[in-house]
Amino acid sequence: MHEEAAGSPAKKKLDSTKLFDNFYKYGLYIVFAALLVFFSRFNVHFITTSNMINLLTQTATVVIAASGLAFVMITGGIDISVGSVLFMTAVIVARVTDAGVGLFGAFIVSLASGAVIGTINGFFIAKLKMAPLIVTLAMMFVIRGMTISVVGIQPVFFNNDVALFLARTKIFDMVPILVIIMVVVLAICQFTLSRCAFGRQLFAIGNNRPGSESMGINVSRNVFLCYVISGALAGMSGLISGVRIGSIPPTFASGQEFIIISSAVLGGVSLFGGKGRAFPGVFLGVLILMTIENGLVMAQANMYAFQVFRGIVIFIAVFLDSARNRGAFK
Repeated sequence: MHEEAAGSPAKKKLDSTKLFDNFYKYGLYIVFAALLVFFSRFNVHFITTSNMINLLTQTATVVIAASGLAFVMITGGIDISVGSVLFMTAVIVARVTDAGVGLFGAFIVSLASGAVIGTINGFFIAKLKMAPLIVTLAMMFVIRGMTISVVGIQPVFFNNDVALFLARTKIFDMVPILVIIMVVVLAICQFTLSRCAFGRQLFAIGNNRPGSESMGINVSRNVFLCYVISGALAGMSGLISGVRIGSIPPTFASGQEFIIISSAVLGGVSLFGGKGRAFPGVFLGVLILMTIENGLVMAQANMYAFQVFRGIVIFIAVFLDSARNRGAFK
């Protein structure tokens, strides 16, 4: 009787869920450390202060957007328009800063521009109950198409005083201000998710939407706000990415939404909703993908190698997330 209980499906489900939870809790640190050791064998300059700072700077863009997307994913939603929002806001901010808008205004414009798209997404998804995948997929094409139709196919250059300040300013002559911005965004997002009633409600919605409604949680409002947050932070990410690169071609951030989503999933944000952390989860997921890209570039690997590695990482992350939520391999 006891042996039967020990080997019951419920027991196996609990054990497998615990296994995956432990992987997302400890395994990612091991993976990151292994990547550092692996790539340092190909280039002695890989583990240096300058390259680690460069790696964190590369990470900042994706972390900011992925932190906003985490709010949406925790509720069980998805937003694949974030890459196009990055493109649109980078173009808008480049133009308004060329016209004389200062640093503070640039951040306000980037956040507001992204929030407008998030508001549209949230209205159709939360209020009209449309499928998130369809709404955000349509928005992805609409935003990029409209932006290109306005500015044309020539690159927009981001080389004014605002861009130079953000791209070159370092705290204590060592830590880029872009990294500081990333840390602040991470801290705010993690505090909201873990310490605020709003954050706890999001987890409840992701785990049991009907139950959340019966408990009196305003599901529609909260889901709507999540898309606004996702859009706003994608807008800020567009600003950060634009000043780093300096040139914004029509293909800017194309496909970036899949890197952002896969980074979040790799960091433990479930595609099924109800699980996720901005820190260390999202941050570590992004850092691992950026480490692979950075390491392959320094190892002078084939330019398409990163796409292969990224595809493998995405597959493994989604597979583990699916297995963790089923509680067992089937």
